[in-house]
Amino acid sequence: MRGGTRMAEAGLLLCGTVTTDGIAKKALDQLRTSIDQFSTRCTEYLALPEATADMIAFGPFCARVLLENCCAALLGRLDPFRILYLSEFQSQPEYEPSKRARSAFSWSGDVIPEERPAVELWSVDHDTSKISRALFSKHGDHIYWKPAVNKMLDHLASIDPDPDLAELRQLEAESYLSQTEGRITQLYSTLSKSVHWEYFSSVLVYDEVTVKTLIRDTCLLVGHLGLTSHYIPTAFGSLAPEEAVAAYKPFRRALS
Repeated sequence: MRGGTRMAEAGLLLCGTVTTDGIAKKALDQLRTSIDQFSTRCTEYLALPEATADMIAFGPFCARVLLENCCAALLGRLDPFRILYLSEFQSQPEYEPSKRARSAFSWSGDVIPEERPAVELWSVDHDTSKISRALFSKHGDHIYWKPAVNKMLDHLASIDPDPDLAELRQLEAESYLSQTEGRITQLYSTLSKSVHWEYFSSVLVYDEVTVKTLIRDTCLLVGHLGLTSHYIPTAFGSLAPEEAVAAYKPFRRALS
């Protein structure tokens, strides 16, 4: 599976399967194509016996695009209105790619909550418009991620042990979101520094080990997020648990 094989499992794992024509299918199909392309490139870089200038320069970029597209796909499946709005908005004749839209997909706000949540998740005083619908919001953790991790662990416990699933069995529902959010924030920041080329000292430029570690960690993270999403009953385009696991295993194997 490594080295040049198209990683179609990644797009399937993150975007699921949508058979009904419409805006959502079009948007997710486009994200799936991008995810497949960049995950393939990432696994090709991991398979290289020696570092190349191309890998050092473009490896972090590919990993960051993969990270962003995977999060966008997950958010779109959990909160379809967001992806429907953005897709329709960008289809309007007055849309200008060169002009920053205030409603554009944003890492801060769409993926990571912009504000610290109130101590109490459930209160009659909460203003609905101020409740974060970010992918890693505290309400999302309670409604989506904790139940999904528990369902996934129950399902994995019911099937034969598999080395490709061993890491997943170690996940814990209570700490899943906080650990994932912390790791994904670190990855995004580290990858961004290379993408935007913030380094002006040669000793800080990433080496082969660093680039490959960043790529692998990104792929591992989006892989278990994608698998877990199919255990969320309201997620759009979800696969059956058996299908989701079948898509995850070759993706995970390609990272070994």
